Amino acid sequence: MESSRMNSSFQRKLAGVEVLICDVDGTLTDGSVTYSSDGAEYKTFNVHDGLGIALAVRNGLEIVFMTGRISEMVSRRAAELGVTTVLQGISNKRDAIDALAIVKNLNLDAVAYIGDDLNDLPAMERVGLVFAVHDACEHVCRHATFVLNKCGGHGAVREAIELILDAKIGMGTVVDNYVASAQQTSTKPVGQ
Repeated sequence: MESSRMNSSFQRKLAGVEVLICDVDGTLTDGSVTYSSDGAEYKTFNVHDGLGIALAVRNGLEIVFMTGRISEMVSRRAAELGVTTVLQGISNKRDAIDALAIVKNLNLDAVAYIGDDLNDLPAMERVGLVFAVHDACEHVCRHATFVLNKCGGHGAVREAIELILDAKIGMGTVVDNYVASAQQTSTKPVGQ
């Protein structure tokens, strides 16, 4: 990470984030949608992102999944990771963020969004901090506050979460707490 990209103003924005809204296809996945011959749809999620999401939830950073598609796999993955707000079939992400802000009484300056493509731009205009995955389209990268080093479906969400948690409480503390918790509950893995 370039130190010039990590100035104090950006650090303050990161520290103020209370909610991270994640696009799904192309952000939590690599953007591939695979169909079986019987019509079943498959998506692949990255376990690094999964552990990052579990760390976020454990440390008080709310995660929201928002996607234009509807998929049972997204609901299942969210449930596995403790993500309680999953918005699917969203054609207008800007309006969905405005509605979410009303329902959850959110200050949009304390909301971050991570995405990859043109359908994310309206949502990105509403929030205080915008992440683009490394392989996002050019327009999204230009609009982003920060372009991540990782590509969609390959740890980009984890990278964004670690930036936020590091600014809020320090990754050393997050890791120490995770290790201590894992030692106490050695029979059950902690969210991936």
